[in-house]
Amino acid sequence: MDTAPPAVPPSRERLGSAFARFWAAGTLTNLGDGTLATALPLIAATLTSDPLAVSGLAAARFLPWLLVAPLAGVLLDRVDRLRAMAVANAVAATAVGVLTVVILTGHASLWSLYATLFAVVCCETVSDPASRIGVVRLVPARLLDRANGRAEAGRLVAQDFAARPVAGVLFAVAAVLPVAGAALSYALCAVLVAVVVALLRRRPPGAAVPEPDPGAEPRAGVLRSLREGFGYVFGDPLLGRLALVNAATMAGVQTGTAVLVLHVQHVLGVPPALFGLFLASSAVGGLLGAVCASRLMARTGRAAMTTGGYTGLGLCLVLVGVLPNAYLGALLWAVLGLCVAASNIAAAPLLQTVVPDRLRGRASAAFRTVGWGAAPLGALLGGLLGRIDLALPFVAGGLLVTCTALLLRRAVAEGARLCDRVPASPR
Repeated sequence: MDTAPPAVPPSRERLGSAFARFWAAGTLTNLGDGTLATALPLIAATLTSDPLAVSGLAAARFLPWLLVAPLAGVLLDRVDRLRAMAVANAVAATAVGVLTVVILTGHASLWSLYATLFAVVCCETVSDPASRIGVVRLVPARLLDRANGRAEAGRLVAQDFAARPVAGVLFAVAAVLPVAGAALSYALCAVLVAVVVALLRRRPPGAAVPEPDPGAEPRAGVLRSLREGFGYVFGDPLLGRLALVNAATMAGVQTGTAVLVLHVQHVLGVPPALFGLFLASSAVGGLLGAVCASRLMARTGRAAMTTGGYTGLGLCLVLVGVLPNAYLGALLWAVLGLCVAASNIAAAPLLQTVVPDRLRGRASAAFRTVGWGAAPLGALLGGLLGRIDLALPFVAGGLLVTCTALLLRRAVAEGARLCDRVPASPR
């Protein structure tokens, strides 16, 4: 009598070559994001010392999530998400390439930095949710936590640990070098995602989760599609409260980090060439959190890990503001990175599995429109508070994050329970 081969434990299953290339593509995007996130504030600091003007970069970075993300969500529910990710990265590479030429010709200004960052993040409203949702097309549900942990680790290593210190050093050599490097990263990402799309075409039927049929809603207008996506999120009391947690977290974080470059240089005494290295400290803690996420979740539970991540993040922001010491600041920034990674990985399955596939693009956009759309308000508040004292933005932002997480901890716990139930069942 034939016997079935022994089952391979999920911890030892391979994630596959398509996921490996997809992971590499996402890592390249994060490399470009981290390079720009370091280089543009440093360039801005050479053009002005006004905290409000510098915080304008943070506003430009998150404003597209309020203005463009809803339309990006509709797009992602109507087209092949991976192809959209490839096109978005190609456009981002072009925009940053133009800024490279502007800097080389000596015409850089704050407005050119604002415009480039705005254009890049408009592309990110497509590529970021596409990369997060796209994971379910590449790995089975039982491996989602592991795949999300791998993706988060890649993001942290590329964006915080590698890109930021390297960008700081390159900036010290020539301001144009990190900008040109970011353009190259986006271009390579577009190529790799195109390769992943080609690999998925060769898979046998049923081996991959299909993309939504672009013709599934042939008569649904854009406004109707938008209403359906936002209605799904905010018509559900639980999802609405979780969106509020996300919004308060994003606003609070940006209240502090909008003036981080000035705080690190003028209060902590870190020279510009080491600014990227200071930022990279968050990657150390974040990488630890990403590597240990599955084991930590098994011991503490998804709910405790998510709530603890939010509250720890808020407390770290407060302490960075009230403890003006570079070494303590770097240590706290590392703990902050661990908290971000833990909460991101624990909460990721909500949009990947709980939300129906046909609505995932729009639901993701609704979360980001409200959550990330609140970030420019936090950034501008941080700039105004920074004019009074550069410690105030961190204290105010940290208290907002911590208090919201504690007040809505029951909603966070219920969302975690939903995430734990769904991956065990077939999608």
